[in-house]
Amino acid sequence: MARRKHSKIERELPPELVEEINARLVEGHTYQEVADWLRQMGHQVSKSSVGRYGKDFLARLERLRIVRDQARAIVEDNADRPATELNEAASALASQLITEALLAAGDAGQGLDKKVTEAIKALALLERSAVARERLKLEFKQKAEAAVKQIEQTAQKKGLDPETLAIIKEQIYGII
Repeated sequence: MARRKHSKIERELPPELVEEINARLVEGHTYQEVADWLRQMGHQVSKSSVGRYGKDFLARLERLRIVRDQARAIVEDNADRPATELNEAASALASQLITEALLAAGDAGQGLDKKVTEAIKALALLERSAVARERLKLEFKQKAEAAVKQIEQTAQKKGLDPETLAIIKEQIYGII
């Protein structure tokens, strides 16, 4: 039997109260402390309910921290690379996360709810941007190759020595 997606906290409490619960969990309050606080606020939520919700919430939070760290590493490792490559890496990471979310939704036996549908749309947008990025890279490469041919022709007309021309071409192809 699949676990319920929404806890009592998500189903029955107002969003601003859930945000306060999240903040308390992040601050390190125990599940018992949160449950006691909720009872003081007039909501009968057990320590077990808080624990189930907290475990799921903190796991998602940790996953977001890992993703943030991965994104930071991608940026730092590719600081000198073209923006298209950084965008490609970020898209790949986002695509992986969306795919994981879709697989998790399927494993939990959920139907196509609004969030899953939005994730599918986001994945489609990522794929569309990937196609546009590849088209941009191809156009750039074609223009660069055309520029190299023009440089070769001009260099031959002006009598530039072949060694210097080879160095120029090597530098240009290093960028492409």
